[in-house]
Amino acid sequence: MNEIINNFNQKELTGRNARLWIEWKDIDTLCAKRKEANPREPSISYIIRKKNSLGIPTEYEIWYRVKSIIGVEGSTIPRKPVFGTLHKMSIVLPNNYPSADGNPIFTFLTNVWHPNIRYSGSFKGHVCLTIKEMGVMASLKDLILRVERYLKYKLYHAANTYPYPEDQNVAEWVREEAEPNGWTHFAQVEADKPKPHPQEPVIEQQDTSKPKKTLPKKLVI
Repeated sequence: MNEIINNFNQKELTGRNARLWIEWKDIDTLCAKRKEANPREPSISYIIRKKNSLGIPTEYEIWYRVKSIIGVEGSTIPRKPVFGTLHKMSIVLPNNYPSADGNPIFTFLTNVWHPNIRYSGSFKGHVCLTIKEMGVMASLKDLILRVERYLKYKLYHAANTYPYPEDQNVAEWVREEAEPNGWTHFAQVEADKPKPHPQEPVIEQQDTSKPKKTLPKKLVI
């Protein structure tokens, strides 16, 4: 765990600052585990972009290194997906976080083609997490993992029903082009797969029991 996090005394933190510190600790632990699995290119890592007066983060930048769809090819239907493996997302915690009206703001800084992420326009990159009062009911770590499932297309809402897709154009592509062609199912690159534990070497044990007596073979004449 980051040594700076341990410099804070949890018992002295209250209210918002206590929650912010716990969120920081959980995010750091999550990213540390991913770094252990892949030290050079962890599947999730973070950068602190802003801190409050106590030095506790209020803005993050999350880096996902997973295979995901970042756009589509051409204009001829069906349009094949274009893939990328590095995706950067901003997390801003408003002053009234955590509260029912103080939800964290998740915004992708790089292109992501997903029905629950705005692909273009004035709110480009905005992530709809489809969770009510997520600032109260869900931790930042859980939401970060939820977005990872978005990127892998393990989770998405493309149907034109409540809570409705964030990007209707992408949702239509998913329903009418991607799903019929199986493009929402794609394998992750090898670097993102958990590495199997090395097998224990098989050590042959010597038989310490007394040798069995063997009867002499009969001669066949």
